[in-house]
Amino acid sequence: MKKKFNFTGYKELVDMENCGEIVFLDANYFKLLRYQTSVGKQLIYNRKEDYYSIINKYLNKTLTLLEFRTQFSDMEKEDIEKGYVILGNIQELEVFYLVEDLEKFSRLIGEIIDLCEDYYIIEPMSETEFYFLVNKYYHQLQETFPFKNSANIEYEHLISRSFTFLLFTIGLEILLIILSFNN
Repeated sequence: MKKKFNFTGYKELVDMENCGEIVFLDANYFKLLRYQTSVGKQLIYNRKEDYYSIINKYLNKTLTLLEFRTQFSDMEKEDIEKGYVILGNIQELEVFYLVEDLEKFSRLIGEIIDLCEDYYIIEPMSETEFYFLVNKYYHQLQETFPFKNSANIEYEHLISRSFTFLLFTIGLEILLIILSFNN
């Protein structure tokens, strides 16, 4: 379920900030920050299939660790930059929607983002441990926010068409049997 972005509340806080009425670390500062981050989080959520695809490629060993970290971080940066553009565009903000489960999704994706950013910096870990943690968060994401893998859609359509054809064939055979009894 989606809820409309509180444009009025955000606009009031931006006006207060522009007038110098918001001080660093006061309550309104944090409200403004929440509004701003919610837009970026929503943009990441909107591209969840792309994030899932990259994670899946890494877990299936199609991407190396470096390729995974680079692509994942680049996507996040793109979404954050797009968020700043949207925050500056009144028309887009007036029609912007947020999903209900945004916080849980953001927390799980954020864990993977943190792993990518902190892999070498904070505490070096083995690639096996990194893989295990990415896999753990990916499965939590899959359970909470399931999606259809686009690679399976063609296969699912083929099965559906085959099943429909089979039902049609069986129906025709039953009809022929009934007609043969009537003659």
